[in-house]
Amino acid sequence: MINFKTVRFRNFGSFGNTDTEIDLNKHNFVLVSGNNGHGKSFALLDSITFALFGKPFRKVKIGQLVNSVNRKNMVVELSFTTGGKKYLIRRGLKPVKFDIWVDGEEQNQSAAIRDQQDYLEKYILKMNEKSFRQIVVLGSGSFVPFMRLSAGDRRSIIEELLD
Repeated sequence: MINFKTVRFRNFGSFGNTDTEIDLNKHNFVLVSGNNGHGKSFALLDSITFALFGKPFRKVKIGQLVNSVNRKNMVVELSFTTGGKKYLIRRGLKPVKFDIWVDGEEQNQSAAIRDQQDYLEKYILKMNEKSFRQIVVLGSGSFVPFMRLSAGDRRSIIEELLD
């Protein structure tokens, strides 16, 4: 089971060049409230999904994640535990960055980003983005019932679950 600890970001969307950190581990439940259009989904869902999979949760262009004023140095850091280990994923744009830290040690960065992503999904998260969207995050705005998914997507999720 993945236990999210914190998500921290800078130059992410409407958030500027100062770190914003959300502690997801302080209590058993985290409630985020606010008016529509004030960044709740963006701050949580898009930042977590970007950190894990390199793309936003919502259907927006990846370039829209970078703060439109600063236009550079966008970074998202996500810390979590799973399998008895502590992980930190650091991902950014302008410049592109993707680091994986395990128990305080940076992992080998000589691999291509695609290879690192495959390693993250297969051996750390043990799920791909489609499974993450269907199992971990049930956002009503983008949720598609399992039986309405394509046959290939349903098969992929079942294979992920059954390993």
